Amino acid sequence: MSPRRRGRLALRVYAFVAVLSMAIMVALLVLPRYTRAPRYMEPQAALVQYMVERWSLKEEPEAFARAVGRVEARLRGALTLFDAKGTLVRTSREPPLDPPTAEERRTLEKKKWSLDWGRIVVRSDDGSLIGVYAPNRPGFPWSWALPFGAIILVVVFGASLWFSRRLAQPLDQLTAAARRFGEGDMEARARLDRDDELGDVGRAFDVMAERTSAVMQSQRQLMGDVSHELRTPLARIRVALELAAEDPVAARDVLQDVGQDLDEIDQLIGDILTTARLDGEAVPITRKVMNLGELTARAIDRFTTRNPARKLEREIAGAEKTIECDPVLLRRALDNLLDNAAKYSDTQTPVTLKVIPNGSQVLFEIRDRGIGMSAEELERAFTPFWRADGSRTRKTGGVGLGLALARRIARVHGGEVTLSSSPGDGTTARLEVPFAERPL
Repeated sequence: MSPRRRGRLALRVYAFVAVLSMAIMVALLVLPRYTRAPRYMEPQAALVQYMVERWSLKEEPEAFARAVGRVEARLRGALTLFDAKGTLVRTSREPPLDPPTAEERRTLEKKKWSLDWGRIVVRSDDGSLIGVYAPNRPGFPWSWALPFGAIILVVVFGASLWFSRRLAQPLDQLTAAARRFGEGDMEARARLDRDDELGDVGRAFDVMAERTSAVMQSQRQLMGDVSHELRTPLARIRVALELAAEDPVAARDVLQDVGQDLDEIDQLIGDILTTARLDGEAVPITRKVMNLGELTARAIDRFTTRNPARKLEREIAGAEKTIECDPVLLRRALDNLLDNAAKYSDTQTPVTLKVIPNGSQVLFEIRDRGIGMSAEELERAFTPFWRADGSRTRKTGGVGLGLALARRIARVHGGEVTLSSSPGDGTTARLEVPFAERPL
């Protein structure tokens, strides 16, 4: 943050806190002094009524005058006395206060005093003397209010500078990280070590940057993976076509692999398009009633056709049951899990497929005896375009969409895909989906 902007922030904080402080100070000074709510004057009313009661007992005019005169100098207000008929008896100032109104007299018939804003009317017990008292409104205490206000402004100014700097420093750090990230530095992070809202914003930015960086890296990886996966079969198809043009007889053996190459390209493009289509919430799918045995048999036929040298152990229960699903998508999920089992295990080891109906759900369990995965690899296994094996051989090729796509397919069916594995002991993938669509 530039010094100019930082100064502007400090000025705004200072202005806000200064105005708030002055408003509170004025309220504390003005309200008690200039607001005379009736119930706050009851102590004064009690004192005035006591004096009026004592004065009413003075039968001699001289004694009455002396008693009233001793108090008038210390009244801190104006006092006017009336008799029961409303005739002026004595007043401490000129002009005298207004005599009791009819409403005040009705109140005095029931109570000893009547209170109003800045006015107290009392009577003696025998009703012979009525006093009207108006307390003075004290002046504003300029002698100490102004210095006190100046001290408050100075303190507020220092606090505003401290607060604005404390606020500006993490904002500078966050702004710099956002600017670097926007300029292409994928490693830029705010790293705000704070336990307040700014720390939450900084951590949220770091998480966002981490995910965005992972997506960018995945996209770059995708471009490289797709380019490689397409280049290899396309190169073989080109060689086969060139041989066919030069010597059709010699190219006959090569042309037999063209169909397999086209299948690889078709599967790659299909996985990418399907992943994009399922990337979201409430993805519509076309459900049909499918026989569980038929669905499994098609997946087995495809696996054995593509891996004729592999042994596939099968334990299928409930083959006669039916499942409400999108057969194309669910088949693709099974195919991907079976392909992964074949890619990451030796051809001499078998792959096991179990189909286990479990109440309202069916569990497809695929196990291999291959290289397995570590705990860290298991955490990233479902990340799109991530592969545990970074090599690009024909055996373990792929762009890392198999598991991610299988999980998305399972979830749009209301199910889930989980993995359990350890290095050297193989991997077990479990695809569990309900037999019928779950109600919303």
